[in-house]
Amino acid sequence: MSFFALKIIALLSMLWDHVTYVWPLTLTVEVLFFPDVSESIPALLVLQRATDYIGRIAAPIFLFSIANGYRHTRNFKKYALRLLIFACLAEYPYYLLFGFHGNIMFTLLLGLLTLRLMDWGNEKRTGLGYVLAAGVIAAAQYLSLTEGKGSYILFILVFYWTENWPFRKKALLWLFLMPLSRYGLVWMLFSEQLFTYRWLHMLCINAVGPLLGVAFTFFYNGKKGPSFPGDKYLWYVFYPAHLLVLGLANAKMQGLW
Repeated sequence: MSFFALKIIALLSMLWDHVTYVWPLTLTVEVLFFPDVSESIPALLVLQRATDYIGRIAAPIFLFSIANGYRHTRNFKKYALRLLIFACLAEYPYYLLFGFHGNIMFTLLLGLLTLRLMDWGNEKRTGLGYVLAAGVIAAAQYLSLTEGKGSYILFILVFYWTENWPFRKKALLWLFLMPLSRYGLVWMLFSEQLFTYRWLHMLCINAVGPLLGVAFTFFYNGKKGPSFPGDKYLWYVFYPAHLLVLGLANAKMQGLW
């Protein structure tokens, strides 16, 4: 699977996730096709919960793309600057849609800078880079300033370190790492004995769902794939643009615009 194909899968997954955030699948289908129904149709609720996993595919692929991009970029400074510019452009649309700050492009930028810091530190002294990277991850996790916090930065590093690992070894690592990164949900589930279907579903889509995105990266064939003028900016432009459209639509529906 080419890098272009991975990006398209991630974009479609993200679009699905954000569109159904504004127009939930169950509610939309009922309004359009079953306007006289007074209660939610169970089959539609099951369908919605099943399709929630589609939206969890995107993030791991975007994190993988940073590890891959760092390895192959010809100009690190331009790469980082491009992420910074579009992260800033996406911040207001992100806030408009979700009501809080710290869109994922800032996370990707921080992950890219952490990779650079890690390599720089290890050039100065063996192991120093890993200590610096651990410090960034801990700070990002504690401060919670961007989407995914320190876990997403760790995932970028893992994608970078394990590029040439055999399939089985990578799969076992992610099967352990992804649920572990959701320790907060796991702890809340057991400590407060929230053994309800809703909480189990939330745990599954956040701890198991992203593994679908990780699985797609295993099929990356090292090729760029189809190219066209401006293809490099497809993701950068699409991200803030679709957030703005959906954010305005959501504000309109809530009477805020």
